[in-house]
Amino acid sequence: MKRIITAILAMTAAVGSLFAMTADEVSPENIVALLQDNGYDAEIDEDGDAAFYDEYGMMYWIILDSSEKNSLLIQSGWSATDEITSRDAFRLANEGNRQMYTIRCYYEPLQRAFYADYTMLYSEESGLDESTLLRVVEDFLEEADTYTDYLLGEGAMY
Repeated sequence: MKRIITAILAMTAAVGSLFAMTADEVSPENIVALLQDNGYDAEIDEDGDAAFYDEYGMMYWIILDSSEKNSLLIQSGWSATDEITSRDAFRLANEGNRQMYTIRCYYEPLQRAFYADYTMLYSEESGLDESTLLRVVEDFLEEADTYTDYLLGEGAMY
């Protein structure tokens, strides 16, 4: 049994490496191409980041994080209603963090906006596994959708 598992892991690693961007190939353009090849409406935004949309037309970003090498930041944001107090907004962000596993939820009071993000690391040696990135994007979309519904239900966003 141990040999079978080892063989499966070795085959998975070999196949997985066929679908990886080298660390040097990780760029907004290549990420957009990967997303488009997998059915996403994706583009380079005005800041030069990879941007994509969900089925509701909501925009998400994949940002090459310059503060940490070999790191991608997947992010989305929502404007808060004028009626929500900062105290309630922080409470809702904290509640989101208690309910979510993939995303980190927070509130930015100066912009009066809720955000969700996830940092994905990849290695210099093996690069960025494309199938892993696509799975992370799907998980992020699912949790961001749940968080959006929660904020809407609380009357915290438009």
